[in-house]
Amino acid sequence: MSSAKDFRYLIPQRIFDEITNKAAEELPYIVHFWIFADRKENFGIVNSFIINTDLKKTKTHQKPRSWMRYKKSKIYNMRKFKQELGVDIVWQAHSHPSGNDKLHNIDKRILKYLSNGVMIIIIPPIPEKNQEAHLVGWYYDKRYTKKPIIEKMVFEIIAD
Repeated sequence: MSSAKDFRYLIPQRIFDEITNKAAEELPYIVHFWIFADRKENFGIVNSFIINTDLKKTKTHQKPRSWMRYKKSKIYNMRKFKQELGVDIVWQAHSHPSGNDKLHNIDKRILKYLSNGVMIIIIPPIPEKNQEAHLVGWYYDKRYTKKPIIEKMVFEIIAD
């Protein structure tokens, strides 16, 4: 069983700036991303990202229209990206314009439905609200325990 605590999450400054600024450009909308990373021994290094065009921009969290379709689409896309791009790690991410880096109720319901996974939240910079850009992930696993394991994944910004 893997754990978020035993792993380091690294993101180059350039990619961090690009993804958080893209989230800021889309305000007041929540925007969805795919984030790609290479796995090393005990850490992952983010190497790129794209906007997830399968999910619409909205101003509030929306539950999936079809939970099964959401799950199948996620699995299909993750496999496709791993094969086509040759990446080790594929994460889904979305912005929280509010600045709240905790899991929203819909985020929790999605993770509960999937039974295990990662949800990354991107906080866009909003200088007039003194909101600093940051990235946080949440590792969720309910496969082996009654109560889910939810661990925070702290992303370390590194030089390019």
